[in-house]
Amino acid sequence: MEMSNKYENEGVITSEEIREILEKYRIGKKPLAKLLGWGETTIIRYMEGDIPTSEYSSKLRTILDNPEYYYDLLMKRKDCLTNVAFKKSKKAVLSKIMASKIYAVAYYLIAKSDAEVCPCYIQYLLYYVQAFSLALYDKEMFEEDYGINNEKMPYLKLYQNMKRCGIQKLDLGDDYLNDEEKELIDEVYEAFMWYGPKALEALMNFERTMMKVSLDKYNNKIISKESMKQYFKDICIKYDIKSVKDIKKYPDRCFDYILEQTGC
Repeated sequence: MEMSNKYENEGVITSEEIREILEKYRIGKKPLAKLLGWGETTIIRYMEGDIPTSEYSSKLRTILDNPEYYYDLLMKRKDCLTNVAFKKSKKAVLSKIMASKIYAVAYYLIAKSDAEVCPCYIQYLLYYVQAFSLALYDKEMFEEDYGINNEKMPYLKLYQNMKRCGIQKLDLGDDYLNDEEKELIDEVYEAFMWYGPKALEALMNFERTMMKVSLDKYNNKIISKESMKQYFKDICIKYDIKSVKDIKKYPDRCFDYILEQTGC
């Protein structure tokens, strides 16, 4: 107990938290040390009571808190591991990153753009993927609600995470999205990729004024999925969008409408 208090008081990562890393990413003590470029017995010593330096502690805590950071490390240093150990840990970290479907959609979009995209642009595309899934399929693509916040990013947690960790491609395979979902995402990407972030932000902000703001169970301001669904069902009727192949009809015509309304 005294040792645990000492760790906590100094803000140093504890042996329990290091064990959590090992379990979370299904990695052994020696393999983790190798990934980090440390001596083979470093993690073993920390588990047995040695106290990490602040530098090493900070590195381990970043790994604990940020699966994307660990994934990047794993891919860059995979030659340090056996093929079996690498595959096991890769599967584990991807399952953590993809715990929410929104991450699967986001990283699919990143892969399509070859990572040549900024975090805010991903936000706008996610919004339209969700909107047209609700309107055309009567079902959500992911569970997160569109949040109203000062940064004007609908999915703020994901946005902040991508700003912190950077944009990178993940080797997802085919485990996280089905063919129907991929088709819709592809069509949204093809329809909106021609417009820059400022144009999409302007379009999204215009649409937001047409939808009702409500509160979630935590009293956060949101635009509910039901509100998005109804608005975009009306959009589909107005622009004769009957399938995902028709999504491309929307952006040009809507921008023309906005210009007419604003007189720009």
